[in-house]
Order: sequence, then C-alpha cells, then structure tokens
Amino acid sequence: MASYLLAINCGSSSIKGKLYGIPKSPSDPLDSQASLEVVNIGSKDEKVKIKITWEGDKGENLEEEGKNGDEVDYESLIPFLLDHLTSSAVNLRTDDIKFVTHRIVHGGAHTKGIIVTKEHEEALEEMDKLSEFAPLHNHHAVVAVRSCLDALPHHTSLMVFDTLFHASIPEEVYTYALPPPDRELVMPLRKYGFHGLSYASIVQSISQHLDKEPKDINLVVAHLGSGASACCIKNGESIDTTMGLTPLEGLIGGTRSGTIDPTAIFHLTANPAEGVDFKDYTVSKAEILLNKKSGLSALAGTTNFGTIISRLSYTSGCTKEEHERAVLAYKVYLDRLMNYISQYLFKLLSTSSIDKIDGLVFSGGIGEKGSKLREDVLNRLQWLGVELDKSKNDGKHTGKVTGITTEKSKLKAWVVETDEEGWSAKLARDEFGF
Repeated sequence: MASYLLAINCGSSSIKGKLYGIPKSPSDPLDSQASLEVVNIGSKDEKVKIKITWEGDKGENLEEEGKNGDEVDYESLIPFLLDHLTSSAVNLRTDDIKFVTHRIVHGGAHTKGIIVTKEHEEALEEMDKLSEFAPLHNHHAVVAVRSCLDALPHHTSLMVFDTLFHASIPEEVYTYALPPPDRELVMPLRKYGFHGLSYASIVQSISQHLDKEPKDINLVVAHLGSGASACCIKNGESIDTTMGLTPLEGLIGGTRSGTIDPTAIFHLTANPAEGVDFKDYTVSKAEILLNKKSGLSALAGTTNFGTIISRLSYTSGCTKEEHERAVLAYKVYLDRLMNYISQYLFKLLSTSSIDKIDGLVFSGGIGEKGSKLREDVLNRLQWLGVELDKSKNDGKHTGKVTGITTEKSKLKAWVVETDEEGWSAKLARDEFGF
C-alpha cells in the first residue's frame, strides 16, 4: 500500500503545500504527486480560492471558490483541503498520508525540527508562546498542526522552522545591544532570521547546478516576495541575514516597514501597545501597523510589485499621484536592497576573492519576475565586474536555476526557484529515514 507525505506551508492569508509519494527505497527520490494552494484566507472582499494541480494522471486538477475569506479559519480549512485532495486523486485515502511537515516561521533557539503526534502535543504549547514573536504566522501554523492531528489521527507531524538555517550566525551578528529584560521571556532577545527553508533549498539547487558540495557554496541571496529578506552564505551556512528577532527587521516588504527608528511607532500612533483583534488572535496596534499597514502598501498604495513597475511610466494609464508614489516606492525598495546586498558582498570579499563567490541569487515572486529590479541591482554592481546578459535576464526562465550574467562577468547572478515544501520534505526524510 502506498504511503504519502504532505508538506504544508501556512502564511498569514494562504496555505501552500505539496504531496509526495514515499518510495520503497530510501535511496530513491520522493515522488512528486500534487501541489496545492489556498488563498484569500481572512479577506473581507474576496472568496477563498483552492487550487490543486496533479502530476500527470495521478489526479484531476481542481480550481474552485469557497466561502468569503473572513468566514473561514485555518482549523476548518485543513479538513476542507484534505477532502478536496483525496476526492480529486485517482487513488488516495487520508489514512495513506503517514507524515505531514509544517513550516513554522519562528522556532526560537531550536536547532532541529520537532515531532508531534496525537499522543504527544506538548511542543505545540511552546510554539504558541513563540507566536508572540511571529503573531501573523506562527499561531496559524500551530492551529493547522492541531487540525491535522484531528483530521489524520494516525499520522506523524514534523514542525520545521525558518530559523533553523540561521543557527550558524555568529554571536557578534545575532546579539542586540540591549539591557537585560525586566521579565521572564520564552527566548532571548536577539536576531534569529527567517526564510531559512528557502535559503537551504537555494544552496542545494546552486550546489547541484555548479556540481559543488553545499559546504563549498558562497552566496548572497535576495529572497524577494511579499515578505523580503537577504542572506549572506559562506561555506554553505548563514553568517548574516536581514530579518531579526521577528520578520519585521531588514528589508521593506509588501506591508512590512522593514528597519526603521524604533521610536517612530510612538509618534505614529497613540497607545501602540493597545491590543487589536487580528482574525482569531490578539496583537498590539504597533505590530499591525508595522507588519500589515506599512511597506510598499504605505508608499505606493499597492503591494503588487508589477503594478508599481508599470506606474514608473507616467503614460501607463495611472494618475500623476500614483506615478509619483510608485517612483518613490521603487527608489526606496532599491536603496534598501542595495544597502544589504553590498554589505553582504563585502563580508564575503573581506575573507575571499571574488572568484570564490558563487554569485548573487534572486528568488521569491519579485526576485523571479522582476527583470527591471534585477537589472538595476546588477548595473549598480558593475564596479565589481558584473556584466548583465540582458537577453537572459529579460527572457523566460525555465528550470530551477537560470544564469543572467555573461561568461565574462566576474560575479555571477542567478534566478533560482525556491522550494520550501521540497526542503521540508527532505528534512522529514532525514528525520524518519524513509
């Protein structure tokens, strides 16, 4: 009888996932079965949309709308998703799903994933406490784990953390210059870093593409999506990253402010510590403003980077105000990105020559689709001998790794399709030995 692994990735308003068949031999690769996605969770204006795409003839592709986004929650969506997954498959029962991996944004000081079963749910209480530091992500993921344990009582869950990859960051990088806290905390106040599953998968993809060992890979990676971060990778390990105690630090995102003067929030709003209901969780007003009301949304009036790019031209059909806001938003975004990319390249160059750096990687929705952004970044790095191949940069990218610089370029640049679910599945194989 076939057995399966389901990798689940819960965002603040979406669920992504992949279903894998578990091979009989541990030496054989996982058999990709299907990808799935649920969007618009919590939206007041849009209905929840579910999409399941099967590989080959393993099932019937499915796309449909459900209830309004604010009428559903993560607890009810998991059984809803499992029901659609099994009903659209050629041959899949819920009992066939033996393992589920869950991407948890904040794992605190944990250096490996945590196993959870119906009989042993103790770790979920700790993860819920950590929701204080990633309230828009951790809590939803924990709710999804509990829902999976109810819907699939005989399976084993593995919680894998975005913070794991950054456990190698040295203390002089992760330490904050703060006095001791005046109360007991669930974890130390320091930089932890996020998007780690993405960075780990990128290291693997680049090492395979270059036919090098992961431990020999040196990169600067810009993971640019609705949430954005960058990472400095030396010898296959993270030595610095832009996000910190929470995902708020560092680059600006679709709705995140990124790094600002911490006192700004006290002037922006009265009573920043006041509790605000967010879906089924309570967070401070400050966290809502900085995480959900800032970033590109605040500067340009939209989180859609493609729309911002189109408005850079005043002839695109936008108003003068929309054009001016888009120009400023783009300039701010590019400025912050260059600050971190330049800093991280210098970190690598301070201990090795440029020929030892395997390149600059762009990933995430904006990184993979933003040809103008990539061109502007690389043109600003010409002093390092970067030479853009415009046809490759502007062309269609096929496969996991695409080079976008010329053969003569002293520093290579790549567009890499990240695979957080695939890396989560790999961690499960390493943990359970199947």
